Amino acid sequence: MRNLIKKSSLAVASVALCAAIITGCKSEPDYKAVRQQVMDLHDKVMGDGEKAVKNKMVLDTLAKVKLKELKLGKPDLDTTEEKRNISLLITKLTKADDNMMDWMHNFQPDIEGKSNAEAVKYFQGEMTKIKKLDDEYKQALDESDAYLKKFNLKPASEEAEHDHSKH
Repeated sequence: MRNLIKKSSLAVASVALCAAIITGCKSEPDYKAVRQQVMDLHDKVMGDGEKAVKNKMVLDTLAKVKLKELKLGKPDLDTTEEKRNISLLITKLTKADDNMMDWMHNFQPDIEGKSNAEAVKYFQGEMTKIKKLDDEYKQALDESDAYLKKFNLKPASEEAEHDHSKH
């Protein structure tokens, strides 16, 4: 009887130990899945970069040509102030582009010599960076879109919507 109790206790302890080991071990994600998430967001942000270039061109034309035309119909339009606003918006769009270019130059998709855990950590860090770039583009595009609409000009976002709520 004592032997049976010892065996039962040993069996219960073994099951408890196995359960603790199984629940205590977290399976880490595969670096390829995390890297793919980074690349997917990168592709979306690149599309925003194209929209930023288009908005910069429309803003530049507005500053150099259209403001003069608008002044004829609205004599009280402060073209100096509007040119300052346009310059600020172009600067924000350019900064987002420059930051994206810097990120792309520093991004290392090859994980040679790294463990899966090290690669996952690296790509998670890159995901944080690309999300910040996404936010920067979103803000700059939203501001420039609203400004262009004020002058009844079609912003790039109306050609193909940028939906930042998906990330």
